[in-house]
Amino acid sequence: MEDSRIPVTIITGFLGAGKTTFINHLIGQYPEKKFAIIENEVGEVPLDGSLIVGTDETIFELSNGCICCSLNTEFYQVIRHLLDGDYVFNHLLIETTGIADPTSVINAFLSDYEIIDQFAIDSVICLADAMNLEELIDSEPEARKQLAMADIVLLNKTDQVRDGYADELRSKIADINPLSEVYPVVKADVSGVEILDVFRYSGKQIEKSVSSFRNLTFLRNNNFKHDIRSEGIAFPGSMDWEKFRFWFETVLIFAKYRPYRVKGILSFEDVAEKCILHAIKDNYVFEKGAVWQSDDERYCKMVFIGRDIDKLKIQENIEKVRIK
Repeated sequence: MEDSRIPVTIITGFLGAGKTTFINHLIGQYPEKKFAIIENEVGEVPLDGSLIVGTDETIFELSNGCICCSLNTEFYQVIRHLLDGDYVFNHLLIETTGIADPTSVINAFLSDYEIIDQFAIDSVICLADAMNLEELIDSEPEARKQLAMADIVLLNKTDQVRDGYADELRSKIADINPLSEVYPVVKADVSGVEILDVFRYSGKQIEKSVSSFRNLTFLRNNNFKHDIRSEGIAFPGSMDWEKFRFWFETVLIFAKYRPYRVKGILSFEDVAEKCILHAIKDNYVFEKGAVWQSDDERYCKMVFIGRDIDKLKIQENIEKVRIK
């Protein structure tokens, strides 16, 4: 059944990475879209002034018929204002401030049932400044968190760095978030890149990304100056549902290695389908995937992204919930 909810693209990235320039490109690149845009910039360049043709308090009408809201009031009030207004839109863009942890915005679309009924996250996109990213990764926890939460990373300003450096940065991004797709771009121009209606939060796309992920043993780089990394766990067989749920909820809420994000393909005893797991902080959802075929060798596969992920501790606890 087709999802009739309005897709939401959350755009994050550190100060000066090119988020607003990217939004200006999207407005021109997708003329068939009726965007609603929530902007929450701090000391950054606003939307192209030539696009704005009218204003009503915090609601700005754009020349292509889209609207833009300035997030200077409580987030849920802005969402309510959009839903109750006369504006008809079919895609919501949210630009977070460059110094923000995007998790709270993401969680609003995963935990509030009224919002869930109207909106579905399409993807989280992180703009990364190739000129300054390496330094930011080492010095700014917010920049690391933004990369960790991204489905798509746009490595911007690659025309201003030396040859080969973009590939080095892609490797550093993969150390933090190996499940993100990284696209080198210039002036935040994504012409030719499939960027909207990609449904990265759907069970189908999560299953695809986890299935294609092969490198389950991450090399520890002793030169890392930060504590965010990824760990993959895979093993044959199935798990006990109740034991797994108790352990996993404990990890999300209480564990010292509390992850930012978890994706997985899981097999549970007496469950015919694959279970697709997606967790953001302490919110998690399961979706049913394809049915395990009779000749399939069942397995479980999870990728954890977060601070101080303790792979040995995870493996130790997994042994307690596996069906022996």
